[in-house]
Parts: sequence; structure tokens; C-alpha cells
Amino acid sequence: MSKNWIIEVLGDLRGFAVMNDLPTLADQLEEAIVVAIAEIPPEDTASAGAGPNGAEAGRFAGTTR
Repeated sequence: MSKNWIIEVLGDLRGFAVMNDLPTLADQLEEAIVVAIAEIPPEDTASAGAGPNGAEAGRFAGTTR
């Protein structure tokens, strides 16, 4: 079973934090996404249309402030 779902959930939580003016939480969630990408083997994160290592970590990048 793919572990990619956790990266997607973290991204959704980060998006919520950004939209609700919670920049510190958004930054911490971005860090958590980076850690998840680093710890999950690439074969567990493979999905169509995803970026490096199968993750979408940067989809909210640059919108925290």
C-alpha cells in the first residue's frame, strides 16, 4: 500500500493553515512534508502527475505570508 496519502494530508493541513493565517503552523507542516518525503521510500510515493519522489510538497510554497 502506498504511503503517499500522508504527504497529501500534510499538504491539505498546510493549505488550511495558509488560508487561516497560521504561518508558523504552515511552515512546520512544510517541514513535516520534507521529512515524510525523506523517510518514505520512493517506490511507496510513486503516483501519476506527482513531482520528485512522487510528492507534491511545493504546491502551497510561497503562500505562507
